[in-house]
Amino acid sequence: MTQRDSGHMTSLLPDGIGIRMMRSSDMPQVRALHVTRPVPKTKLLPVAYPTTFFVQLLTQPQRMCLIATYDGKVIAFASATMETRHSTPGPLSSSGDQTGGGALRVTLLTLGVSPEFRRQGIARRLVHEIVQRLRSSCGAPCHESPPAPSLSESDLTDAVIISAEVARNNSSGQSFYSHLGMQRQLEVDKQSRFGSKAHTCMVLGVMRTVPVS
Repeated sequence: MTQRDSGHMTSLLPDGIGIRMMRSSDMPQVRALHVTRPVPKTKLLPVAYPTTFFVQLLTQPQRMCLIATYDGKVIAFASATMETRHSTPGPLSSSGDQTGGGALRVTLLTLGVSPEFRRQGIARRLVHEIVQRLRSSCGAPCHESPPAPSLSESDLTDAVIISAEVARNNSSGQSFYSHLGMQRQLEVDKQSRFGSKAHTCMVLGVMRTVPVS
């Protein structure tokens, strides 16, 4: 189900579910969603994130964490960081470092939905909402668009480049990002900063902005 909002389509959330910024009082619930559950045995994320990660989401202005709640409980989360000066990897740009008028880059850090609330459009809405909030300082809403083989400098002015890493064996996650118009770019084998070895692939896409009249 969708609704038109400021010239673009956004998903309607199921009744009773709301989205807001994470507060310090939400940290225990958000962290609990990362923990392996005995029945059924599920784990939303493959890495155990330390307390400092969540503190940075609350205190660093370039980072943000949104949560979805139902009946006062946290049921989903999305965190991201933004860069306004960057070099764009892969096929999206060949012009090197972009400054000023270049595209904003948003990197999704974490994304998870409690199993009983999946397939209701919550993850898609969280991604859209966090990109939009990070982009809001530029005064233009975003909508999903399949990534083009290359972007001109004028295209970059009206776009948000969005990237994420997803586990290579997470086929459902890769399918989710594909439906957002994000394409698989490269595979990564690395030691994560939290100690565990990660086998992931990078997905990359574009959300174009709609000028505000």
